[in-house]
Amino acid sequence: MDAKQGTRLRPGILLDRDGTIIVDHGYVGSVDRVEFIDGAPDAIAAFNKAGIPVAVVTNQSGVARGLYGIDDVDRVHQHIEAQLATYGAHIDLFLYCPYHPAGIVAAFARGSEDRKPRPGMANAAACALNLDLSASWVVGDRPEDIGLAKAVGASAVYLGADNYQCKGVWSFPGLAAAAPFIVKQVTQ
Repeated sequence: MDAKQGTRLRPGILLDRDGTIIVDHGYVGSVDRVEFIDGAPDAIAAFNKAGIPVAVVTNQSGVARGLYGIDDVDRVHQHIEAQLATYGAHIDLFLYCPYHPAGIVAAFARGSEDRKPRPGMANAAACALNLDLSASWVVGDRPEDIGLAKAVGASAVYLGADNYQCKGVWSFPGLAAAAPFIVKQVTQ
């Protein structure tokens, strides 16, 4: 139980965005570049149907690099949410980190506890969605996602064609393949 809120903590799923839900075209900062990975919307719908909260946690250094702005990130997330609705799916919370130490936009050119693999976004998701991070899953296609899982004590799923060889990390080719496994682990 969370003493502060007096409610029972629950497991959740923290999804990376680019390369996990949508195709990573490199710095996706406009809706015309949003392309769902096959099966990803249905996987998110399966999480929703199972009653598992879903948060997106994504590094968006394109803001710090001056490639697009905060409003663009928000528009992309609104577009993703609208498109997911056509599949009967939704994201409970979108979180992103616009900071990067090598950025050229002064307001965002710095390090941040929110930048994966640091735990800031996961901790914010836990607070907002009442999650038990030690019972939750971080799913992504990059070492930073696996690092985030380790930083917060969550289980890790690596997505990609190559089999990620690391103790305690489950590897799948994509979110569609991982979803039944994750749902089973969370709901059993």
